[in-house]
Amino acid sequence: MRFFLSLALTSFSVLFPIVGHGSTTDIVSRLSVAPVIEGQFVQTEKLVSIPKPFESNGFFIFWKDDVLMWKTKEPIETTSLYTDQHFKTYIHINNKVVENTSSSATNVVNRILWGLLSADMTALELDFQIFTQNTPNHWRMDFYPKSNMTGCIVKHVSVVGKDIPEQIIVEHFSSDITTLMISDVVLSDISSTRQENELANP
Repeated sequence: MRFFLSLALTSFSVLFPIVGHGSTTDIVSRLSVAPVIEGQFVQTEKLVSIPKPFESNGFFIFWKDDVLMWKTKEPIETTSLYTDQHFKTYIHINNKVVENTSSSATNVVNRILWGLLSADMTALELDFQIFTQNTPNHWRMDFYPKSNMTGCIVKHVSVVGKDIPEQIIVEHFSSDITTLMISDVVLSDISSTRQENELANP
């Protein structure tokens, strides 16, 4: 009986890693942070209603405690600005710009990435149950919403990385899957003129 109990506990710990708050802290301590962080991204969306995945790519710039900007170059030129107050999207179509504003609370990926790039998980730990795996080569965080509001948007978010978040997979409540791959990250102490111009002209 003792053997089977031990085996069951071992299996449970593999499927659902039992880790304490310290593990989240350990992962955060590994993250590279800076006042300005820029990188490239590729986003793939697998929609239940559409057989072919939808892929977009571009770059992002994060100004700590200020704004997270996404610039999508293909297939549609789009700029998104995320702050703790709102999420604005600017879509460029036929030499016109269409602007849309939504609540920052509904943008789960941006919230999680903001917390990781800031190395501050305080707000996320209030809204998500977080399971962690931490190895010398990589770490992984699995986010499960605690609130009904967030749970209506996503079921589960997993983030894998080393010095920075490298892959984010979002399982939506609709069963759509979004995968975000981050690469070529550069950390800076101050913004460049090009970066400031990108922000000024969304």
